[in-house]
Amino acid sequence: MKKMLFLTAVAAAWIACDRDDECRPTADDGQQITILVGIADSKPVSDVIPESKTTITGSTAAWKSGDQLGLFCTQSVPAAVNVSFSATGNGASATWSADSPIYWGAPATTPHTFLAYSPYASGNSSASAVKVPALNVQTGTVNPALDLLISNNLASSGVLRSAGAVGLVFTHALSLLEFDITINSSIAANTTLTSFTVAAGSSDKVYTTDGNSTIALSTGAITPGSGVTNTTTMTPGATVTLSATSASVYVLVLPGTYSQAPTLAINLNEGGTSAIAVPPASLTTTTFAAGSKYTYAVSIARTAITISNPTITDWTNVNGSAINPGL
Repeated sequence: MKKMLFLTAVAAAWIACDRDDECRPTADDGQQITILVGIADSKPVSDVIPESKTTITGSTAAWKSGDQLGLFCTQSVPAAVNVSFSATGNGASATWSADSPIYWGAPATTPHTFLAYSPYASGNSSASAVKVPALNVQTGTVNPALDLLISNNLASSGVLRSAGAVGLVFTHALSLLEFDITINSSIAANTTLTSFTVAAGSSDKVYTTDGNSTIALSTGAITPGSGVTNTTTMTPGATVTLSATSASVYVLVLPGTYSQAPTLAINLNEGGTSAIAVPPASLTTTTFAAGSKYTYAVSIARTAITISNPTITDWTNVNGSAINPGL
């Protein structure tokens, strides 16, 4: 079962409306829509501890001060079209405020539907075509600016103002590959990872390259733009020294079913002196689900490269087959 990773509570707060204040929109009793954002593992909204999002430890995301999300609501006053909400403070002290206040619409019996995404980007004028970040430049860690999150659990049923706090569930819109890499004694000590390449079939759309692909928030369906590619080579942003203890690197990819299982190719610097190109090995997986993390144990030896069968967990995590590349 997938975990509910990100919860957003949308609450109504009484706003004192001055009859002479013509700057405020006409709304039902002048109740402003405000948000409280938290991270939870299948916890009810009341148990959510506000956290921050754009800090990443491994593959775990958390909110932080300065984070922004974009909100859409057709029934609010005015109608919310990519309204930016920003976090102030970190952890439990974080508060969220809209750049432009929105209010509950009248009458009070009107269901309000909400769609949201993060990180925020200006220019997204339609909830059915939010831009997907370019994924072709990655460095082996999960970049918060690329980890697209969406909320659509209230896209159809909606909620009434009288419901009080309204929970929006945020999930990851992309798929994540995790490679836990080890070397055995046949490889020299102090060997480092210089680059790695994940490549699929020639017709497969794995990485966006220009930021023109879009996602429909209501369904999570991604429409690839003209700038997509089936392969990209990633260079670690920091030194990754390999040993018998696994070192992890990560790659965000577009979800979907590929024509063939992607392959992983690795380049090493052995002992600080010799460049080694490890031959590609298959990941054996062809379908990658949005919000799932596929974890592969990669064991490098001079005789073979092995890739473990993937496991899936909620991020979702998916363990891959063993990868044992030979040298």
